[in-house]
Amino acid sequence: MVIKGSSRGHSRRDVRRLAAHLMSGENETVEIIAMEGVASADLLDAFEEMRALSRGTRCRKAVYHASINVAADEAESVGLPKWQEAADELGRRLGLEGHQRVLVLHRKHGREHLHVVWGRVNQATLKTVSDGGNYRKHEQTSRALEDRWSLKPVVGVHTRPEGTPRPVAQATHQDWQASVRTGIPAMDVARRLQAAWAASTDGASFKREVEARGLCLANGRRGIVAVDEAGTPHSLARRLGKRAAEVHARLADLDAVALPTVERAKTENKKGSNRQGEMMGEAKKKVFGASDRAGQGQIDWDWVADWWRRNGVEVQHAYDGLWVEWLGARWHDTGDRIQVETEGEPTDKHVRELVRACRERWTTIRFYGSEEFQRRARIEAIRQGVPPENIILECEEKGGTKRPAPQGPLPDHVKKRLGIADPEPSHPDALTAAEIVELGLEEGPDDAPAAGR
Repeated sequence: MVIKGSSRGHSRRDVRRLAAHLMSGENETVEIIAMEGVASADLLDAFEEMRALSRGTRCRKAVYHASINVAADEAESVGLPKWQEAADELGRRLGLEGHQRVLVLHRKHGREHLHVVWGRVNQATLKTVSDGGNYRKHEQTSRALEDRWSLKPVVGVHTRPEGTPRPVAQATHQDWQASVRTGIPAMDVARRLQAAWAASTDGASFKREVEARGLCLANGRRGIVAVDEAGTPHSLARRLGKRAAEVHARLADLDAVALPTVERAKTENKKGSNRQGEMMGEAKKKVFGASDRAGQGQIDWDWVADWWRRNGVEVQHAYDGLWVEWLGARWHDTGDRIQVETEGEPTDKHVRELVRACRERWTTIRFYGSEEFQRRARIEAIRQGVPPENIILECEEKGGTKRPAPQGPLPDHVKKRLGIADPEPSHPDALTAAEIVELGLEEGPDDAPAAGR
């Protein structure tokens, strides 16, 4: 369990932002499960009530906002009573028990998490509760609830066992926000830096390996940092999961002053990312994939993760879905979409496994990527038993270049082999003559009509 929180509400604008965030449409569902100690039924008005109470005191930040998260594979075991219990436990440890309170439950990427907002001023005494030591209290609450509910323990900075190394998160909330803005996941940068670290022995070789993966090193305010294709700086120690002293020792032979500044590196890396894409590992690789055209509703993330594990691959959970390294390519699974990132056209095995993954989940499949890939994927999907009318190609949806399609209905022998019953389904993806040959469905001597009929 991970709990994060801080005091805020120093202005009306700030509470507006908080209310907008809690009601954001980015979530699959938003449910206000409790509003206590306030007269209003509106979220923003409730926060304004908390601010109004603070104006008679010297409190500058009227509310305390906390988010409570559990691991994706454990979230389903935490029902509404436990979320409320978690809010009660955290409020007691923060000294906010009995204060004005709002509880908002979010579901995002198939996983629930709870937001709690308290008024910091006690309604009876008009005294403001201090927010000092809140990080330690967050961790103490997490450890207590993990033990109580038999959840997987998280090693915290303030509550870790003696002798345990200080944990360093590979990505902060600010990193996540930058990933959303730029489209470059922080975990992707971390993977590339870790690969460069493993392939190097000193600063000079590390610099070469970093540049070969589409990144560059720069002289930041607090030492050497990595800069990605979008110009976002990244802490080496954080992304590598290493102690700063270990990173400094490895890079001792690099002259930080000789490296470009972060601003200069931003400009140079943006210019060079397209020109040197192949040499630098194609940070923005070609993307091929498929999506669930029909929409199957709520995503069972446990089942999705287990599907990948059954195929012998390690699953990495991220804010934007699941990431795996498989068959020499990077795969991104968002539940209703599966993408394959490669440096060229996907191999036959990539196409075969992508179709299998889609076929085992969805009834209607929409392929996107290069036109060649889409047509290869359609042929493979038909081979695996997907009805042709349930296959959609992006290139044909958008009116892209089409090969000459046969006029009139499909021949009876083709419909028989594909299991298509009359009347023939009407869909834009009629098989071309070349695809019929590719599938081995061409008319043979036994299928030819007899003379004189």
